Amino acid sequence: MRIFLTGASGFLGQHLIPVLLAAQHEIIACTRQPARWQALWPQVQWVACDYTQDHQPSVWVSRLTGVDVVINAVGIIQESKQQRFDDLHTHAPIALFQAAEQLGIRRVLQISALGAEAETYTAYQHSKQAADSALWQLDVEPIIVYPSIVVGRGGGSTTLFSALAALPVMPLIGDGQQRLQPIHIDDFTASIVRLIDNWSGHQRLALVGKEEVSFAELLRLLRQWLQLPPAPTLALPLAIMRPLARVNDVLKIGALNSDTLAMLQRGNYADVQPLVAATGHTPQPLAHALAAQPTVTGDRWQARLWLLSPLLRFCIAFVWIWTGIVSACLYPSADSYTLLAATGVTGAVLAPLALYGAAALDFALGLATLFAYRLRWVVAVQCSLMLGYTVLISFGLSELWLHPFGPISKNLPLLAATLIMLVLEER
Repeated sequence: MRIFLTGASGFLGQHLIPVLLAAQHEIIACTRQPARWQALWPQVQWVACDYTQDHQPSVWVSRLTGVDVVINAVGIIQESKQQRFDDLHTHAPIALFQAAEQLGIRRVLQISALGAEAETYTAYQHSKQAADSALWQLDVEPIIVYPSIVVGRGGGSTTLFSALAALPVMPLIGDGQQRLQPIHIDDFTASIVRLIDNWSGHQRLALVGKEEVSFAELLRLLRQWLQLPPAPTLALPLAIMRPLARVNDVLKIGALNSDTLAMLQRGNYADVQPLVAATGHTPQPLAHALAAQPTVTGDRWQARLWLLSPLLRFCIAFVWIWTGIVSACLYPSADSYTLLAATGVTGAVLAPLALYGAAALDFALGLATLFAYRLRWVVAVQCSLMLGYTVLISFGLSELWLHPFGPISKNLPLLAATLIMLVLEER
């Protein structure tokens, strides 16, 4: 069959593509940057789309020519300025579904989220439910699946929980007994393919694992998968976690925010038997699924470095911000002018301009680093400045190379740390 897949470059989409190809299906994959993915899967037909703007059925009609099945796998767990829940989860999918109806495409599979089928209580779930309801009312044969936490390499939840599991002391949210029923990505894709190959429309199915686990047990399983020794746990009261989640609503570090905390506390589980009956496939126990894909060094590196990445960014931002404040406000200006004169910067206009201009630039670069604003450009400027400062001071104030506090030599590890930060912050 000819399958149209949205969200093809996301976690679920990237795992669905090879499984669908192995099942001899043709794929039209929709993503914002098709050229980037063409080399990886040349047998896939890649088309450009923009879920933030493609909100009219007419935009999708030409893309759906000759399609037998539509799969919507678009999803974000956290909003940003560029990506809003309503745009990606509601408006774009509804336009896609309406276009499919216009063309007589009967088979439409919507990947929603567990909890969106019931009374919603977060913006994330509400946006999913709105698209689900619109699809159900169309003249098509829909299947709507509601995945629980999907565990697998590259998954946002897996990355976050693995990072927590890799800490010397594993932090629990509350008592850590939240009820979860995660499904491994291999069982997720196997279930989707079976639903497509044996289509029976007008179904709503929870995609959950074989058995429930607590949040504490999930962390233990992931730590065991990472091949790390057992670690003690630390219960973090909800009175602490809720304010931290609200702070992360702004900072957006990882997937733990007010919405995901609320969903975690409510639980994420369902009866697996309807899924087994519909697909003929029984998901594996999570421990078995993880053991079938042993970790490599890169998995442990990612788990251990993931939480250090924002810490590194905050520390580098602090250095630049504090340097700007000290230079402009706290360090004696006469002493600053003396240092500038040693490098050849003098004059009633040039010296103050250099002093306060550099301080303002340092402060601005620090703020940009703190909020990860255009980080590639910021890092390029920071590295250029550090190299320039080092060369300039080496000629004008070479004695500082011998200073016990290392005011120049410290630029070298800071330069390396800045480059490492850029790599760790890559999304």
